Amino acid sequence: MIFDETPIIAAIPEPLAVLLLAIAIDLILGEPPARAHPVVIMGRLIGALKRRARPSRIEGVGVALLVTLSAAAVGHLLIAAADHIDLFGAGLGVFVSAYLLKSTIAIRCLLDTSEEIGDLVENDLDQAKKLLSALVSRNPNGLTRTQATSAVIESLSENYVDTVASPLFYYILFSPVGLGVEAALAYKAANTLDSMLGYRTEELEDLGFASAKIDDLANWAPARISLLFIAAARPSRARKAIETALRDHARTPSPNSGWPMAAAAGALGIRLEKPGVYVVGEGGAEPSTRDLAPALRLVGTAIGLTAAASALILISPLLL
Repeated sequence: MIFDETPIIAAIPEPLAVLLLAIAIDLILGEPPARAHPVVIMGRLIGALKRRARPSRIEGVGVALLVTLSAAAVGHLLIAAADHIDLFGAGLGVFVSAYLLKSTIAIRCLLDTSEEIGDLVENDLDQAKKLLSALVSRNPNGLTRTQATSAVIESLSENYVDTVASPLFYYILFSPVGLGVEAALAYKAANTLDSMLGYRTEELEDLGFASAKIDDLANWAPARISLLFIAAARPSRARKAIETALRDHARTPSPNSGWPMAAAAGALGIRLEKPGVYVVGEGGAEPSTRDLAPALRLVGTAIGLTAAASALILISPLLL
């Protein structure tokens, strides 16, 4: 994408302008309507392919490649087409890029949803359990208030990686070759594939195998980097966050989710548990609803640090 020589927008490096616009859209407007949300469209494509595909690993690879490559290719074509239209002194591609990048991140949604469910855990546990089923892969019906609180904090810290750290990681990584938005879209497609197909059920064990492995690989680096941002978000507990993550990250079935969850447990001084599956932060206090506000501040600060670091990396060529 190419800027005209005009003030304000043109004075900002294009990848940085796209990032700042994407974050502004997210924080001010939140999620776009479902009919115009790229991730919802990805989900519909995955659902259609799921209904038609045979339950085999070969077809699972085909589905995963088709969806991830299509997401990147369609995004690239939309940006290229929009670049030929001028808007506010810049190619419309800048704004299309920002909209597409925003669709891969969900800062406001993550924090607002976690806060809403956290309030319900304290005031209406039965209603909280109904909403928790959409966030965590466990039966919420028998959860105690302590276990429900743990589930909210686990989901908050894990989804920080899926909805912020990983999309921005791939955006930053591929921006130097002009494919940052396309890479973020490909990541989000892989993540959506895993959320819809990556389950060890009889129906999906083979069809979703490739999707689950691709998502594991895509989140490998961002999950480990997230440890640093979570630790930095609470300097007084940074050492404990790092120690807990290094000790407990492998206790979860996922090779990646244990890193942000254990780091959050250490930073907050609490014990997080999925009953019968894992415990991270062993030795910490049992979580109570009083820990929800500090958890939101912790992850919110980590998100802010992630965004700031991303912006600094994008502007660094001008500072050298």
